Amino acid sequence: MVIYTKNAAFYNGRVTTIEDMTVPLNDRAVYFGDGVYDVAFCHNGKPFLIDEHFDRFYNSCRLIKIDFQYSREELRTIIDDLISRLDDTSDVIIYWQASRGTAPRNHPFPGENVKPNLLMYVKPKKITNLDKRMKLVTWDDIRYKMCNVKTINLVPNILAAEHAVSLGCDEAVQIRDMLVTENGEILRDAVTEGAHTNIFIVKNGKLVTAPLGSYILPGIARKHVIELCSEHGIDTEERYITRSELFEADEILITSTTTLVRAACELDGRPVGCRDQKLVDNLQAWYLEKLENETK
Repeated sequence: MVIYTKNAAFYNGRVTTIEDMTVPLNDRAVYFGDGVYDVAFCHNGKPFLIDEHFDRFYNSCRLIKIDFQYSREELRTIIDDLISRLDDTSDVIIYWQASRGTAPRNHPFPGENVKPNLLMYVKPKKITNLDKRMKLVTWDDIRYKMCNVKTINLVPNILAAEHAVSLGCDEAVQIRDMLVTENGEILRDAVTEGAHTNIFIVKNGKLVTAPLGSYILPGIARKHVIELCSEHGIDTEERYITRSELFEADEILITSTTTLVRAACELDGRPVGCRDQKLVDNLQAWYLEKLENETK
């Protein structure tokens, strides 16, 4: 077995490095972004919460009608094989995507004989410095109403992330001027999520975050932060936050598979949060403890 120093990649059975991997021009991921993906974290050589990432991935496939052929067991076998090819498996990011297949460019689905493609890679990724607070900037949420699908077509998110970076910030907080909830309620200035993270606020000891639905990705870290709060007697509420609440919050928290749990110190150039450090410290410690316990 070949051991790679930097990374390892898989595409429909071929294994090499990311740099040497090629995909067909007619892969629908190339010209339509017609596919879904997921990202998991591997610690101590063991994937963390991988079954929940599989659940989300297969649900994304179902929602956009990709008849994905690989079983969970086959996916796990490929993941384990790729990880075993790295010379450093202490902290690794796992990325995989399924496209609808390879066929000449045409908007409707290709014929039934065209099978989905699987692309995957693994590469070292150290845990973020959780103590370093993040600088945030607000951004109009211009995404369409399928944000619960982890699609590879991420142009609005890319624009939001680039806007943040261009201003020397770490993440964009997306806000909808008008949002119609699942039950038909019309909201103004509703905070949805980050460009690639979920957003919480802390106010008077309670964590608040947007409810799951068409505008929110069901983040795995988001779910477990809520569960950790429940285990430790911390109140949580799932409702949409407003722009003004961000500035009034005791803390703004950012969660994702690779970010884990971090707090913010700045929003749109103004100081925010930094008023409940104990809760921030506790949440980070509990999450890291969970990570260590489940990857022993």
